[in-house]
Amino acid sequence: MPKYLEKRLYLAIEVLKYLSENGSSFISTTEIQDKLTLRGVLSGTNPSADRKKLNRTLSDLLQAGYVESRFDNVKGRKPQMWRLKVKAVPYLVSLSEEELLSLFTLISFVPRKYRNLEVLEPGLRAVNRLGKLLDREKKEVAMESFDYLPVPVERFTNIAPETLKMIFRGIVERRELFINYEGNQFTVYPIKVFNYNGIFYLSSYLPQERKYRHLHIVKMRVYGLGREYPLYYWKRYKDKFFSFSEEPFIMKVELPADYMANLKREHSVFLYPTQFHIEWDNQKVTVWLVAFSSYRFASWIILDELKAVYPPSLEDIEIAKERKLKELYEGLTYNPKENIRRFSHFKKALKNFLEKRMEFYSSLVN
Repeated sequence: MPKYLEKRLYLAIEVLKYLSENGSSFISTTEIQDKLTLRGVLSGTNPSADRKKLNRTLSDLLQAGYVESRFDNVKGRKPQMWRLKVKAVPYLVSLSEEELLSLFTLISFVPRKYRNLEVLEPGLRAVNRLGKLLDREKKEVAMESFDYLPVPVERFTNIAPETLKMIFRGIVERRELFINYEGNQFTVYPIKVFNYNGIFYLSSYLPQERKYRHLHIVKMRVYGLGREYPLYYWKRYKDKFFSFSEEPFIMKVELPADYMANLKREHSVFLYPTQFHIEWDNQKVTVWLVAFSSYRFASWIILDELKAVYPPSLEDIEIAKERKLKELYEGLTYNPKENIRRFSHFKKALKNFLEKRMEFYSSLVN
């Protein structure tokens, strides 16, 4: 391709890119020129020559049907206004109805407080900008009507966009992060970001201490990126969350029959995230799940309306084998004695939790 055609094609692409960023808004020729000059697309050394190139490019795009102008005739010094023609490039500047439904459903998993976080604003603006199938009023209705109701004890913390941006780079580029955490400086290998009960954490490996840790992102300040760290650590810890001991084991619980009232198997209901089998009738619901021998798990499971908790039987372990659960849960074993041992540790954690609660309940009623 001749050099002059390459330059014209490059300018046309950059014009389309900039117009796509502004959705259905009309943008003046002057504003387009200023923005492309700022981005280095136009040289800026000869504004008059740049304007001629830009006018020619916009005219070509108009004739090709990729852009539309606001005014039929422009008189005097008033610049023409331009915007992308949505019908000509629908997948560049618009979302299909299926994509909008998918995004609004995802938004329903985000608590309202988190929707106001600065780091989420660009994503929500993109939905607003690209959702051409819905006018402004309908998009506002959709945003209000796909909602998330937090549990009464769900937490919330802010998260700085710059911190998350550095963490993101560290994760995708697999590079060390230099951080200040609770007044101490560390070098960490960032593995993943996860949210638990409304709190953002960074799972990470600390090479100086040779151990894995989960860190509260809100307590962290990232001040630099280091060299690339070995892939081994990401593979080793990518499925891990908390750094405290949580040994997985097989357990079975019984719940009231109304938990599955009027529900069928095709509804694919999961009463617990680690559930791997369920049976029910008009008397009770029985759920097989992967449990954890920790205070954290015990304090949550006891909040449910449990009718009974059963230690793992040989039959339960066989069902787990059929589901190949060891491939999903690190540290899980099919050894019956080990599962019973971990179940016993779970009961101790549960007893500890209940004793603390009873102290509070006693003070509450007296």
